Amino acid sequence: MRERTSWPWRAWEELMRDIQNAYEDIDAPRRSFVSSVEQIQPYRDLVHALSEVAELNDDTDVNCDVCFSYVLRSEGAYFVRLSMVGLYATFERLHGRGGADLIISRKDCSSDFERDVFRLLTARGFHVLSDSELNSAVDLALPGIDNEAVTVRNAIFSPEE
Repeated sequence: MRERTSWPWRAWEELMRDIQNAYEDIDAPRRSFVSSVEQIQPYRDLVHALSEVAELNDDTDVNCDVCFSYVLRSEGAYFVRLSMVGLYATFERLHGRGGADLIISRKDCSSDFERDVFRLLTARGFHVLSDSELNSAVDLALPGIDNEAVTVRNAIFSPEE
């Protein structure tokens, strides 16, 4: 197994278990879990809570991704991804010039709105991922990606990215 940068051992083991459970086979992964998770809508309560603190637009594309994606607009624009693989999320502050800053802890929050969103994510058990966690190599044979280049980001959010 390749090195897992910046992941505590137990968190890494849990991530790998979640990936195995979702895809069923890491050497021949199946994405059939996406349609059943989409039907179940396991994060419905969280999405409702997010819509109460900001204008929320669903940007989910189950044809490409294995996550629910939402654009939030309040005092600015934000992007939240909720993985269908397990309780993993990204929370990004979008810039008008096309860039984004990941918000990975309360100390990264620069407003009450950002603290509210972060609190909603963590209160429901989501691990809000950092860039180094997202870029950690993972053993999963995704079509179209060299096995040595597959990252956590590919495995739990965007297999085709």
